[in-house]
Amino acid sequence: MNFNSNNALEQFVRRFFEFNGAEIEKRSDGLDALLPEHLALGLNTPEFLHIALGENTKEKFAIHYGSPLLEKIVNAACDTVPLLGCRLDFNYIKRQGFDRLIQDQFVFYNSVGQVKSAAEVRTEYLLLTCRYLAQSDEQKEGLVVLVFNLETGASVSEMGKKFDTVEKTFETDSGQTFLGDDKIKEILTWAMRQASKVLDREIEPFQDSMNRRFQRDAANLEEYYEELKKEMEESLKRPGISNQLMSDRKAKISLIPEELERKKEDLFKKYSIRVKLKLCGGIRMRTPAIKILYQTSFGRKQKQLSMIYNPATKSMDPLVCEGCGDSTLNIRFCDHLHILCPACSRKCPAC
Repeated sequence: MNFNSNNALEQFVRRFFEFNGAEIEKRSDGLDALLPEHLALGLNTPEFLHIALGENTKEKFAIHYGSPLLEKIVNAACDTVPLLGCRLDFNYIKRQGFDRLIQDQFVFYNSVGQVKSAAEVRTEYLLLTCRYLAQSDEQKEGLVVLVFNLETGASVSEMGKKFDTVEKTFETDSGQTFLGDDKIKEILTWAMRQASKVLDREIEPFQDSMNRRFQRDAANLEEYYEELKKEMEESLKRPGISNQLMSDRKAKISLIPEELERKKEDLFKKYSIRVKLKLCGGIRMRTPAIKILYQTSFGRKQKQLSMIYNPATKSMDPLVCEGCGDSTLNIRFCDHLHILCPACSRKCPAC
């Protein structure tokens, strides 16, 4: 292989070493690398090494497709979740007509409202791509995308569908000091809450298929044991059967319901679905947006809501329930004017 015709591999290796704190110097016959101690231990190499480029080299540490060193580098790179950053750019952003948009998109139970102000702001979203594996008698795998506003925590799933069509500029250094520990814990809470709902929808056809197979096999099992029971009961009517044999068969007949339940329980385990979810990568999106102050009136009480118009989806982001943290477009208020989803409206968890 002529390595000069495919410098993507060299660039990948250089980026990996530089990202992990190594010093790299380009030579005519390859790369000189000074590795930090933890990286050298992880790759099982000296802290200083010369890396040859190409398949025909006799060097111990060579980089080409299939080389031991490249395999170690790829494995080390895959141990961490890649995180990219980008800036979204728009030629036009809506700046009026928000009253109508909010009325069309939201349902405010027993309250009315109006826009008090609107101003352009910068906000951030986090797009997480996750791989799922659903296992039963068969298995199904695929990808799901979760998107959250990092300021409000609102789930904006539609933004994942629009991402490829939006003009964007990727930023190479956005992941270095990305999130603090507290924010990461908060994001994990959002992701776990939303992932279960997304996965339920994603694997619904697979679950329906497993349910149909379970019901079919359970019905066949019941039919088999019913026929077996009848056959054994008929055998008791045959002349000349001894008392001992009759007693043994009656004992076996009495055990059939218990045996049937065990077999059905085995079937249930066979067709039960176990789901694994793994984060594959993330993209932090910086974007202009419109922040809207929306004043709602609830009887004699009033509450101002902060809302975000998202130019990528051309719609308002959902609001976040102050009771459970879920995103909702159906808004209720408790007596203390906490924002609630329908599930939390009967008894406000925030109160």
